[in-house]
Amino acid sequence: MEYDLISADSHIDISWMPGDLFVSNVPAKWKDVAPQIVETAQGKRWFSEGRDLTDLHGFMVANIDPPPRGTWKTVDRMLDSGFYEGPPHPTTPDLRVKDQDLDGVNAEVIYGILGIGWCVTDLELRSAIYEIYNSWAAGFHNAYPQRLFPLATLPNHDPEVAANELRRAAKLGLKGAELAAPSAVKPIWHKDWDPLWAAAQECATPLSFHETGYPVRQPTAEQMAREYASEHMAIRLTCMQMAGAEFISSLVFSGALQRYPGMNFVLGECGVGWIPYVLSRMDKEYDDQFRHLDLTLNPSEYWRRQGFTTYQHEPGVANFVRYVGEDNVMWGSDYPHPDGTWPISRQFIAEDLAGVDETVRRKLTCDNVAKLYRLPH
Repeated sequence: MEYDLISADSHIDISWMPGDLFVSNVPAKWKDVAPQIVETAQGKRWFSEGRDLTDLHGFMVANIDPPPRGTWKTVDRMLDSGFYEGPPHPTTPDLRVKDQDLDGVNAEVIYGILGIGWCVTDLELRSAIYEIYNSWAAGFHNAYPQRLFPLATLPNHDPEVAANELRRAAKLGLKGAELAAPSAVKPIWHKDWDPLWAAAQECATPLSFHETGYPVRQPTAEQMAREYASEHMAIRLTCMQMAGAEFISSLVFSGALQRYPGMNFVLGECGVGWIPYVLSRMDKEYDDQFRHLDLTLNPSEYWRRQGFTTYQHEPGVANFVRYVGEDNVMWGSDYPHPDGTWPISRQFIAEDLAGVDETVRRKLTCDNVAKLYRLPH
């Protein structure tokens, strides 16, 4: 297939998943506690281990109803485009591909249900959920093997377990994998994660660290949370992409990228504009006082060799590409999230990349992601 526009960051959330997928596939001992849709007075909700997951994570509602008009410009566009009509588009292959066509997108790299791991306390059950999802994702990919590329979701409580699941997912045909770094059992700068880095290198499978929000200080009382809800959310949304600075510096200064030069990593939905500062800061600090870490390259050179970031709509991106690297940036639509660019992605791309050389534009919107994930063509 000839690609022209590929989203490097799209999504499937638990909200859109089949309600019986997990209870139908887990071992008998977990039938009663596995994630499943339950009809409640508030509508259909995802439950697991006897708890309503909606209270723990906003994406845990089931079969999202159309939101009211006038609350979000992007949502209004989605309503006008028929996104909420019929079966759930994100997990119905035919409808998802039609939505791609409407947006002028040829293919998507798709982040999955990693967030459910924050809600399920039984670690074995959590691993089983990810395994079931990854097997389902492989079937989803096979429905349109040149257009749908879901990432595997990896457990983050045990590096060996994560490494084994990565190898299994690669054999299933999944092109990449994602790990929840902020809540991992140990920081990703810890050498205990070497088994996972080794597996990623062995399988030539890029690892993604999607932003989940910057750790903004939380309100300390219920009244404070109510009074400052908007201010707190505005701060979180402003800072959220810069959480990727921890991921870059962790992988560089831990020596992980030096030990595993064949391991590529992606900062999912982390943007571009802040990265030049972090690269220059790492180089400065390393040269000034951390030479004893014995890196063979400057920190920024590891980024250029092995790191990638995705953005969706960033008006200044054209100004920063030469500092971040034209081979290290990938565009993504964020479909079906309401802060994404669907179904007018090409309009946003034209605005953001106005004046950018055509060869560079194609790298950012197609060639980099196709090369990284070894997409068929």
